[in-house]
Amino acid sequence: MLGALLMLSAAAAPAPRCAPTRLAACRDTNQLIMAPAFTAAVRRFIGTRKASYLYANGDVADQQIEVLHGPPDEPTRIGSLYRFTACRAHSCPEKGAAVLDPAGKIVALAILYSPCATADARDCNRRNDLVVFMRERDRQQRIEVVANLRAWAVDQVAASYTLPGQPKVRFGGMQLIDPTAVR
Repeated sequence: MLGALLMLSAAAAPAPRCAPTRLAACRDTNQLIMAPAFTAAVRRFIGTRKASYLYANGDVADQQIEVLHGPPDEPTRIGSLYRFTACRAHSCPEKGAAVLDPAGKIVALAILYSPCATADARDCNRRNDLVVFMRERDRQQRIEVVANLRAWAVDQVAASYTLPGQPKVRFGGMQLIDPTAVR
């Protein structure tokens, strides 16, 4: 009888909540982005940098959070790292990625965007660019993460919807930025 009660109480125990320190409990990116500790970590990682990815001269941390806050994907693994991806609510061609180590520390953040908010708007709606924010650390890890994010972006662009009669959107390129570098 006691054994049955213990089994029932263990089964009734709530599953661990998704948090940066409990990534295995995260079923999708929305669960992670809703954790206040994660959004605070994004702001610390990127800092006060401004850029024109989703809109002109905006706070990059806000733009990063925005592309991770829409329809989510399940996390995937890059070796021991976790990659979380989602697209911007009501504008799914714009997407985001966050790569975290098993302890929940941000390794890289990325935004896949149409460069129409930039000064160079030629053919901006016909291409998507990727910007990756990653600090200089382990060279091998950097190579693996950047290659994985680039492949993810290329796949996302290739799978994107194109209106009939319009040219297919292409992957325009990638920019790698160390968020600790002074602009």
